Amino acid sequence: MGIPLTVPLLADIASQIGSHVSIGPNPAPGALIGNVLHIDTVVSTLFVSLVLIALALYVRSRLTQGVPGTAQNIVEMILEFIVDTAKGQIGEERATIIAPMAFTLALFIFLSNMVGLIPTGGLFKSPTADLNTTLALAIVVMTYVEVSSIRARRVGGFLKHFVSPPLLTPILIIEEVSKPVTLALRLFGNIAAGEILLILLGSLPLVLLTSPIPTVIWVAFSIFVGAVQAFVFVMLTIAYYGIGTDTEAH
Repeated sequence: MGIPLTVPLLADIASQIGSHVSIGPNPAPGALIGNVLHIDTVVSTLFVSLVLIALALYVRSRLTQGVPGTAQNIVEMILEFIVDTAKGQIGEERATIIAPMAFTLALFIFLSNMVGLIPTGGLFKSPTADLNTTLALAIVVMTYVEVSSIRARRVGGFLKHFVSPPLLTPILIIEEVSKPVTLALRLFGNIAAGEILLILLGSLPLVLLTSPIPTVIWVAFSIFVGAVQAFVFVMLTIAYYGIGTDTEAH
């Protein structure tokens, strides 16, 4: 009796993992432009972007020097938290520079993590549960870090970092290349695993019988994990920026 139930379940898990992990061509149906773009990821990313733009326009239209509204209060609290945390790591001057990017990443990643929890019948999934998205975010972050490092240290100081001492040059290069990889895989792994486990919970007979209690508990936990992963990504971004622009150590 267990085999007929288990085999389709394992097949469903395999298909879910495949659609999350693939880079470039999408194995799932419904891909866009010659089966290259993940249309579900594109749609979800556009949705998150529109929400952020709408939020920015709403807050901007209601900015006040007096008593702020709820939306302005929330935005200011998040921004102040990021700036204060960055100041403690890299100092006030550099914290002010990296704050806009860190704040934008925090909102985008958190909302992206949450989209997959919306019951839309498969229309939306978390963009961050797609390895393509997290790799793109990591590449953008590390490109910004490397460019900022060159500006702060000049070309000579930037290259000197990789030959001090010369024996460690291969290790230092591998370390630098691995930063975007670990950034991407950490975020992707946690969010993709959460979505797959949510699908599994909905497939278990016990969960269906006792629904919605287990689902609600798991969704609450997923919200917590999504917030933590957004925080970790932003803090690592600030740390990498601080290391790359530290002129006193070089």
